[in-house]
Amino acid sequence: MSYAALSILAVITCGSQAPESKESVRLLRDPWGVPHVLAESDYGAGYGYGWALSEDRLTEALSGMWTVQGRRTEIEGEAALGIDRTFRLLRLTEHAGAAFDGYPTVVREVATGFAAGMNDYMAAHPERVPSWAEPIDPTWPLALGRMIDFWVPLRSANRQARKIAPRIAVPSTGTGPEHYKTYGSNGWALAPSRTEAGHAMLACDPHLPWKHEFQLHEVHLRGKSFEVAGAAFVGVPLPVFGRTRHVAWTWTSNSPDNTDVYRLELVEGDGLRYRFGDEALEFEEREESFELPDGSSITETLRWSVHGPITHVDEAQGYAVAYWFAGFGLTDPPLQYAEMLRAEGVEDLNAAMGRLQFAHFNLVTADTAGEIEFVYSGRIPERPESVDAKQPLDGSNPALLWNTFIPFKDLPTVRSPKIGFVQNCNNRPEHTTGTSADPDPKNTPEDVVAGGPAETVRSWYLKQRLRAEKKFSREDAVALLTDGTMIPHLALSGQLRAAWEKYGESYEHGDAIAPDVDRLLAWDGAPDLASGTPTLALLWMHTLNGSQTMFKVALLQRAPSSLSEEDAFAMFDALKEARKRQRKLLPFPPQIPWGLIHVIRKAGKVFPVATGMYPAISLMNANLDPQKASLTDLTCRVGSAYVALHELSDPPVSWTVTPIGQTDRKDLPYTTACTELFAKRELKPLAFTDEQLAEVQTTETLLRFEHPMPR
Repeated sequence: MSYAALSILAVITCGSQAPESKESVRLLRDPWGVPHVLAESDYGAGYGYGWALSEDRLTEALSGMWTVQGRRTEIEGEAALGIDRTFRLLRLTEHAGAAFDGYPTVVREVATGFAAGMNDYMAAHPERVPSWAEPIDPTWPLALGRMIDFWVPLRSANRQARKIAPRIAVPSTGTGPEHYKTYGSNGWALAPSRTEAGHAMLACDPHLPWKHEFQLHEVHLRGKSFEVAGAAFVGVPLPVFGRTRHVAWTWTSNSPDNTDVYRLELVEGDGLRYRFGDEALEFEEREESFELPDGSSITETLRWSVHGPITHVDEAQGYAVAYWFAGFGLTDPPLQYAEMLRAEGVEDLNAAMGRLQFAHFNLVTADTAGEIEFVYSGRIPERPESVDAKQPLDGSNPALLWNTFIPFKDLPTVRSPKIGFVQNCNNRPEHTTGTSADPDPKNTPEDVVAGGPAETVRSWYLKQRLRAEKKFSREDAVALLTDGTMIPHLALSGQLRAAWEKYGESYEHGDAIAPDVDRLLAWDGAPDLASGTPTLALLWMHTLNGSQTMFKVALLQRAPSSLSEEDAFAMFDALKEARKRQRKLLPFPPQIPWGLIHVIRKAGKVFPVATGMYPAISLMNANLDPQKASLTDLTCRVGSAYVALHELSDPPVSWTVTPIGQTDRKDLPYTTACTELFAKRELKPLAFTDEQLAEVQTTETLLRFEHPMPR
């Protein structure tokens, strides 16, 4: 594929200082709207991205910052009091502010520049600024970058506390309770021995909601001391999924046990103190005011103990409840990330990760030296084996308050195995490659891998492809990364065929379902947009799986010859029910093309999406709620959020796409450019070098601004 080179230049001078005091940054936009920020300084890189992001997603970025500050009541009123209370308790902006002056220069410059870029954009375009917004502080984007670290732990703490305290509010995913909770991710890496080009490759495919604070925005930043490209959470100044010239990394969700709930004993007759060993300690208290859109406010008293935030107080029963998070109070995540940016290989990346400043998420990485690695990563406390931390703990016992953590080097790891690949699709670490290189769970502390399936349908399928005795070309790797095969069908069709041949004649409604059986058995599992078979298959699998999101791999591994009449009739009944559900969606015609219901709606357009979805999942995927009655309501809202293949070559080469694109503004030329590619399971180049940028069409904005920081 070739792209004509074109550059259109606009010059924007920001602020009122004399021209000779200005610094310049080049902001290049490629055909898909990705900003390539080429700056003379790290401050300039942050400034350029702050301006570029504001062009694309100003309201979304500001909204995230108001969420992490606990200020959503200013936008939504009293309905947002719960989530605001949660984030006031977490104190993320406070911790970032307290540590800011001690951060490395690159962190302070990028964050300060990013805030200045956003603020200057808002000053230049007041018509685009929400009425509730104000100039942002450099610490807010850094705090926003930490929100993802509390998404899973907050839910975990609520589960643990359910018998002694009400749940506290958690961040909205924008999908609503009626939608699937289909959050996972795929990540894998190939060693040079497994690629035709002889260099490592890293595949990145996080599965996230496509709304709210979970949105991703692609960017390429070049400052004085760093260069990185990838996808950042909207409102965060640096990519979380990224690559440099030397190393690339991605993350997948995991489930370490690093959240605890404590039941604190209140001092009798004194609700302001609690027992801790032989002492009676006072709660840390603070009056918090939550402003409302009409100018009024609500004032509450929030409390903290030595364990963490107090989420519930029952003075009548004489106890309080505290949540302990491994990530609470951390101030050095930006420092760890700065070291990741400077890493020249996997070893350096591991040294940075050794700070344990990220609470959870698996790491998959590769470097230009050919090293590949998977780590079941997280900040996990060292607890005595006798402690059952899955239940509320005694908050009066100081011995149950943790202050040491399992070192990064001791976490389950697979590094450069002989088989030449590592992968994780939210499976347990002992199922990374299916070889002796995988960690032995007997040697892993119990609290490290506290949940999650041993194997997922995605990891089961992906490993079969990665084990193939072949060397992968770029085209092979892209094809696997963007694979849309509805994986469960590959096994279920064999089971259905055996069941039909053996028990079909004895099934009461055999004649009624026979045409649908024939359709499923003739289908290859591909998400053919013109065919109605994928739609029928989805509804069949959803019914067969008890309306559950994910199939258990064991169900797919059943030998067709082992199926009983009961098993067979369950498959047949599910198919009969699937046909009923399809008629509710659309009474006529008898087949509903996959491209009619499996769509993304964006900027007034409808894009049929050629992937699978849960439970008929594919590696690259987009998910909607198939139980919605109205076809006009159907739209994918969660799934593959940033699909990227990074070649660890010289020069660096990357191929990427995002499902929702860079912006929702209808007046920008690239609004739907990425969505169109994603819907067809196609990737585009992500330029990194000047030579690569010269090969694609770009528009250029030259930003001139004052650099206030000493250099």
